[in-house]
Amino acid sequence: MRLSRQVYIYIIAYFFNAGLSFFIVSLLTHHLSTYDYGVINLYGAFISFLMPFISGGILYPLSIEYYKKPGAAYRQYFTNAQAIPLVSLGLLTVACLIFEQPLGHFLRVPPIWIVILPVTVWWIMTNEVTLLIFRVKNLPWGFAFFSIGKNLTEILITIGLVIGLHWAWEGRLLAAATTPAILGILSIYLFYRWTLVGKRIEWPQVRHIAWVSIPFIFERLTVFVLGNADKYFIDKFDLKGTGQVGLYSVGAQIATIVFLVIMSMNSAYQPYIFQNLSHGNKERVKKSTSLYILAAALLVGFLFLAIPFLFHYFIGEKFKGASVFAYYLTGGYFMWGIYNAFLPYLLFHGKNRLILYLSLAGMLVSVSLNFYMVPHYGAYGAVITSIITYTFMAALCIKFSWKYFK
Repeated sequence: MRLSRQVYIYIIAYFFNAGLSFFIVSLLTHHLSTYDYGVINLYGAFISFLMPFISGGILYPLSIEYYKKPGAAYRQYFTNAQAIPLVSLGLLTVACLIFEQPLGHFLRVPPIWIVILPVTVWWIMTNEVTLLIFRVKNLPWGFAFFSIGKNLTEILITIGLVIGLHWAWEGRLLAAATTPAILGILSIYLFYRWTLVGKRIEWPQVRHIAWVSIPFIFERLTVFVLGNADKYFIDKFDLKGTGQVGLYSVGAQIATIVFLVIMSMNSAYQPYIFQNLSHGNKERVKKSTSLYILAAALLVGFLFLAIPFLFHYFIGEKFKGASVFAYYLTGGYFMWGIYNAFLPYLLFHGKNRLILYLSLAGMLVSVSLNFYMVPHYGAYGAVITSIITYTFMAALCIKFSWKYFK
């Protein structure tokens, strides 16, 4: 399938998913309080925090090695890689059982929600692996049906529990926990159908994969710190507390439209970069990177124009104050797009340690600025921190990948 057609399918899928995500945000702002929405996002942010540890950072290696290993070798690699999340699942389940009381207080939920956290994250990771395989196999329609089906299922369950049974934040979290499990069963079936599951695990290779994947744990932690850690600072230091987290999170959900479309472009962009770098097609690579950045800029400009309309017609009255956060965070995501435009060059050339250093630098800047900005400026300090950190990481990524780009 031609790249242009793949891009169109991925973009349509992500736009559809972005529309579904916005629909559920709009629905919840009309049926929940700002406090309820704050609890949902504190819990959801912790899922994002656990994801790198459950996955063990295997997602990028699984994607890259698909282009480097023949069928049987990749099957064994895939099988060995899946042992890492299973070991992590066991360890983190024990940790959550030990610390269920303090974590429950921290996230504003009963202890039972802490106990089910690791297995929920494992199912979500399994869904992500399935989407990854759809991408590397150049099956954009499979990617579209799977991702859209997941979101539709979650929305239907949410409507039944939140609106039908009036379970408030509990209903939303239950929908977020059960949907990945339902799709996870389908994922396991697909792994067998694609003959990706071998008969044995080779532990020396498991250790090798774990070692190679460590930098990507920190890369994913960076995504968590940049996109979610600020909610905990707001909950702790902003005088409006968990309710302000709810407002901030609605603004972040609007800005996430940019993030989702960037991820949609990555679905075709990164494999295209990898393929053309492996064949030495330098001019195609440069042109695609320039078009990627232009598309991100146009997207941000479009969303800036759409934000007043979205808040006027779709967001509940209690959440109107979130619009200012949407503007700031949308601008920040443009710099995140530039970072993603140049990251594939480092990935392809195996600069995993450099990616680790970039991730650590981004986390350090974000956490340090949040510690200072949020106590002084509340949630507004968090959005300023996001813009500065995204810009800092984009500049570093350009600096270190420029020689490969040229």
